[in-house]
Amino acid sequence: MIEPALPPACYTDDKWFELEQHRIFGRLWLFAGLTQQLATENSFVARELGGVPVLVQNLGGELRAFRNSCAHRGMPLQVAPCGTRRLICPYHGWAYNDDGSLRGVPNAKIYNMCDATKESIRLQSYALTTVGNFVFVNLSPNPLPIAEQFSEDLLRILREVSPYFAPDVSYTHFACNYDWKLNFENVLDWNHAQFVHSQTLAPLLQIESSGTFSAVESNQSKLFLEGSPLADIVFSGDAPLAGKVALKDVSRIGRSSMPYSARWFSSLFEEPCDRGAFFACNIFPNVNFGSIHGESFYLQQYVPTAAGRIDYHSWVFTTKLKARVPPQPHLLWGIHHAEKRVIDEDAVLLTALQKSLQAADSIGLMGDHEATLHAMGRWYMQELSEEGAA
Repeated sequence: MIEPALPPACYTDDKWFELEQHRIFGRLWLFAGLTQQLATENSFVARELGGVPVLVQNLGGELRAFRNSCAHRGMPLQVAPCGTRRLICPYHGWAYNDDGSLRGVPNAKIYNMCDATKESIRLQSYALTTVGNFVFVNLSPNPLPIAEQFSEDLLRILREVSPYFAPDVSYTHFACNYDWKLNFENVLDWNHAQFVHSQTLAPLLQIESSGTFSAVESNQSKLFLEGSPLADIVFSGDAPLAGKVALKDVSRIGRSSMPYSARWFSSLFEEPCDRGAFFACNIFPNVNFGSIHGESFYLQQYVPTAAGRIDYHSWVFTTKLKARVPPQPHLLWGIHHAEKRVIDEDAVLLTALQKSLQAADSIGLMGDHEATLHAMGRWYMQELSEEGAA
């Protein structure tokens, strides 16, 4: 058995929340959106990341990230969570160039600005990078290389699976009353699936009598078989129980057996990338991405808004449809409905756990199989505790 690495206060106390915003979300690469949502000129996604309003927009065919705040009065330049609209403030019409510099001001004479002032005005920008179809933003003025945050195997999976994504995405977001770390620990905790999701996810998986997931036996993968692009991927094993934890080892990748049988929509797809399997990427600090048979994909992000509270963002999409098959919004709705049911099963228990931690002096024991959760907690204390930050 393992003693937990984190005290209850890390999940409930405002002091820890403020440290997280600065030392984790203000420093690491954060998922901001999918390129499918940003494919056309002036398409955008507007997010709050690390307490900062962030705008990612397609400008001149290039993705750029800015603080979603007009230089005039701080009004959000884009009010909707996503859409297509020029880079113009909706409040007083100030317009910006692709690089964030000021392009024009309606009724310019009433502001009494000199030319030098106009030329100095620009939006605050942030570092942005794409990994396949995944868009990441870093709020730090000196961002660390993304290869220091994520292993090359994880980055390779994101790149190689992206060409299979269909362009249409179903997206929703909602609030939950529990800490973001509980959600990340939950996706690392494979053992909970057969108990919490006994009627939803667990029946799709193949679980051994020992309680572990069965190894994949499918020979239909386009990604992981010998001769395929990811044949040499090393999936995450149990984390070591002691020693310093590297940041790139906090994120995890796994793959397990999922017996395949064709469903009513299977014939609509081009050949999926991973039939007979379920793979998942637990992307620290707050993203869970995975595939069911390579036919459908889920993407979850849990953005902290306060101690013990998150905004939960959920995307689902399918693999590419055959050439003459029209978009299938009803299929996306059905997949997303099933995905939300699984999320809700977790949310009921994580909300109860959050309430329990509020009055707790300590947390109970952890099993050896929860070494990955323990490693995440050790990394957290390395970075945020007074001893670790010294």
